[in-house]
Amino acid sequence: MKTIILIMSLMALGLMGVGCSKSNTQANPTGNTGQAIVPPVVVDPNPLNPGGSSGTPTFYGGDTQTFAPISLSTMNAYVATHPLNNPTNYRININLAQASAGRYGGTVTISYLDNGIQYDGVFRAGMGSNQSFKGMYDNGTLEANYNYWFNFNNQLVFTAYFEDEYGAITLTLTPETTTATPGNDAEPFGNTKYKGQIYFKNFCYERNSDGSCKQTTFATHSPYRHCWFTYTGPYDCRSNVISTKCGLTPGGEAGYQLLGSFSGVDIKKAFNIQ
Repeated sequence: MKTIILIMSLMALGLMGVGCSKSNTQANPTGNTGQAIVPPVVVDPNPLNPGGSSGTPTFYGGDTQTFAPISLSTMNAYVATHPLNNPTNYRININLAQASAGRYGGTVTISYLDNGIQYDGVFRAGMGSNQSFKGMYDNGTLEANYNYWFNFNNQLVFTAYFEDEYGAITLTLTPETTTATPGNDAEPFGNTKYKGQIYFKNFCYERNSDGSCKQTTFATHSPYRHCWFTYTGPYDCRSNVISTKCGLTPGGEAGYQLLGSFSGVDIKKAFNIQ
């Protein structure tokens, strides 16, 4: 068990700028701050039941597909809390639902088997709205405000943020065919399968030139806001590209690294579309 670090974070929260930028760095808003009491975090993840005799995980709901990480070294950087031995049986489960106004919350789970133990990294976006506090920005804004379908290069695509206590991921979904027809409320319909990518960004104080953490932050940020509503410090996971929908990937300039890809997603199952 690694040492648990408790951090008192002064989180400055502000409005996301409009337009596509090459950087997520923005000026710290003045006059509105919030003091967050940070709870302790258990660093080592709790292993879950491997599922069947094959070690393939069982998820209840959503759609599960094979996940292909780009390398073992990148997976080690993503995991951060413990070294990997020989991970196998990579899976991704997408289990989302519409929160409101075409925004989607829920979970994205990245699963793998290592040394006979299944590990599930569960990343979440809330289904509700931000709590309202004096001196904080984004009061009452949907927690999944940036998670929605949109048209890009004549295709219906989806990008979104999710987080756990150690960092954030972005999810990108694009149709496997050359065209995809929009459905009601900008949801796809029919039998079009989607492929996707996951980018990750661990919470850390300082980064190496390749984007990896020099020192990982093993403590949660403000319990009142997701990291995409955090505007300064190690818990800022914003990407202007993802937030403004002017592209599909967050890019290294926002501190993200490509973790891996997948295909064959059944959108009706993944988004619980009836």
